[in-house]
Amino acid sequence: MLRITCPKCKEIIEIGKDEYNSLLQDIETEEIERRVKDKVTDLEKVYKAKNEIEANKLKAAQEVLNAELNNKIKVLEEKLANSEKDTTIAVNSALDTYKETISKKNEEITKLKGQIANNEKELVLSTQKLKEQYEFQLEAKDNEIKLWKEFRMGDSTKDLGESLEKYCQDAFNEVRMTAYPDSYFEKDNKVDEEGKGDFIFRDYIDGIETVSIMFEMKTEKDTTKDKHKNEHFFSKLDKNRTSKGCEYAVLVSTLESDSTLYNKGIVDVSHRYPKMFVVRPQYFLTIIGLIRSMARNTLSYRKEIDRYKKENVDIANFETAVRTVVDKINTDYSNAGKIYDQVDKMCEDIIKKVQNFKDEFKKTVTHLGRAVNQIPNLEIKRLTANSPSLAEKFKEYMDQKMKEKEGNE
Repeated sequence: MLRITCPKCKEIIEIGKDEYNSLLQDIETEEIERRVKDKVTDLEKVYKAKNEIEANKLKAAQEVLNAELNNKIKVLEEKLANSEKDTTIAVNSALDTYKETISKKNEEITKLKGQIANNEKELVLSTQKLKEQYEFQLEAKDNEIKLWKEFRMGDSTKDLGESLEKYCQDAFNEVRMTAYPDSYFEKDNKVDEEGKGDFIFRDYIDGIETVSIMFEMKTEKDTTKDKHKNEHFFSKLDKNRTSKGCEYAVLVSTLESDSTLYNKGIVDVSHRYPKMFVVRPQYFLTIIGLIRSMARNTLSYRKEIDRYKKENVDIANFETAVRTVVDKINTDYSNAGKIYDQVDKMCEDIIKKVQNFKDEFKKTVTHLGRAVNQIPNLEIKRLTANSPSLAEKFKEYMDQKMKEKEGNE
C-alpha cells in the first residue's frame, strides 16, 4: 500500500500499487496532454502572430499595390479622357474636311455635269454641222466626178491640160476666202534652169510660212496611143520643188486611169522622192487640207526647231569667231615659231662667229706674245752678227750721229 497526501486537503490516502501506477499513468497522461495542449497553444500563438505579421505585410503590400493600381487607373482614365477628346477633335476635323471635300466635289460634279451637258449640246451641233459639211462635200464630190467625166470628154490633150489647171484653180478659188484666207495659190510663172511647175501653194500664220507645195498637173485623152506614166514626171517635179523652195510636191494626174493604186485617190510616193504625192483631180483640195493640217499641227514644233536653229546659228557664229581667232593665234604662233627658229639660228651663227673671232683673237694674242718675246733679239749686234757689211754701215751711222751730237753741244 502506498500513502499519498492530497495537495489540496492534506488528507492522506492509501492506495494500492496498481492503482498508484494507474493513477500515475493518468497523471502523466494528463500532464503530457496538458503540455501538448500548452505547446499547441504556444505554437498557435506563435503561428498566429506570424500570420498576423504576414497578413499585415500582405495588407500593406496590397494597399501599396492598390494605390499604384489606382494611380495607374487614374492616369489611364486621364489619358483615355484626353484621347477621347483628341479623337473627338480629330474626328470633327476630319468630318469638317470631308464635308468640305464633299462640297467641292459636289461643286465639281455640278460643273462637270454642266460641261457635259454643254459638250453634249456642242457634240450634237458639231455632229450636225459635220454631217451637213460631209453631205455638202459628198454632193460636191459627186458634182466634181460628174464634171470630171464631162471634162474628160474634151478635144485635145492640151485642152485637157489647160482645163485641168483651170479646174484646180477654180476649185481652190471657191474655198479660198473661207478655208484659206491667209494662203497663197498662184501659177508658177518663174522659169529657171529646171523649168517651172504649174502652181505653188504657200500657207501662213501670223506672217510665218507653215507649209509650201509645188503642183504639177498631168492628163491625157483615153484614146492616146502612147500612154505616159506618172513616174515619168517625178524627177522634174522634185527638181521644181527644190528650186522653188517648196516643202511638198504634188502631182495632180489622170494618167494610168486603169491603175488600182492611183485610183485610190491619194498615193504617197515619198519612197521615190521626198514628200511627194500623186492625187486624182477630185482629191486636189483634200491633199491641200491634209498637208496644211499636218503642218499646222506641228507649227509649235517647227517654231521650236527654228528657235533652236537660230540658237545653233548663233553658236555656230560664235564657234566660227572663236575658230578664226584660234586660227590667227595658231598662224601667229607658227610665224613666231619660225621667227624664233630664224633668230635662234642667227644667234647660233653669231655665237659661232664670236667664237671664231675669239679663237682668232687668241691666236693674235699668241702671235703678239711671241713678237714681244722676240723684241730682245732686235739688238744691233744680234741683227748684224751674220752681216759684217751691214754692221759696218750701222757703225758708221752711229759714229756720224755721235759727231753731230758733239757738234751741237
